Amino acid sequence: MQVNVNELIEASDLKEPLYQGKRVVKKYPVAGDHKSHCMVFDWRDQGLLHVELKAGLTGRDLEPKDLAQYPVSFQARTFVDIETANENEDEEESGTSGRSGKGGGGKRPAKHAFSKALDAEHAEHGKIKRMMIMGKEIAQEAFAVAYENLKEQLHQTKIAAMDMMKGVANIERATPGGGLDAKGNETINYKYNIEKNSTMFSGPS
Repeated sequence: MQVNVNELIEASDLKEPLYQGKRVVKKYPVAGDHKSHCMVFDWRDQGLLHVELKAGLTGRDLEPKDLAQYPVSFQARTFVDIETANENEDEEESGTSGRSGKGGGGKRPAKHAFSKALDAEHAEHGKIKRMMIMGKEIAQEAFAVAYENLKEQLHQTKIAAMDMMKGVANIERATPGGGLDAKGNETINYKYNIEKNSTMFSGPS
């Protein structure tokens, strides 16, 4: 599924610029113990933007004993991987290839890459490679609905991971929390019901 990366960044209301080569953590402080969380935007791999929900405000993985104190919705992974490519890369490569003599056909200098980062250039278009919500691998045909749910959650004062499942019916595989691996690879039909599911994943209010 093709997506507009700029739209995702705008929906996130980040306090600092995000571009290829950078990692940004958006914090969602919530009153009470073990409720605060954050969304990590990791674009250090210039070909992949990884956006993941994490418990706590540091953006780092917590120890299992600490993670267990948080609601179940934060214990299993929620993330999206978006393949990205700068639209100018092909033009730059074609411009350097075919040259004869010194410097012809070589890699772009590091100074050029650094200046691109300073200019906060980033790819406008991307393609969703993988998406998981609360440990449930989302099928490609459900990417559109789940991705729109994600963008809606990003500009809220807190992330409700279970709300990302609204309208999502196709799941490829379910992975439990606590570092356990998924078993099987069968398609699961899932029906979201906010009244029945909210207390299960959000923990006590």
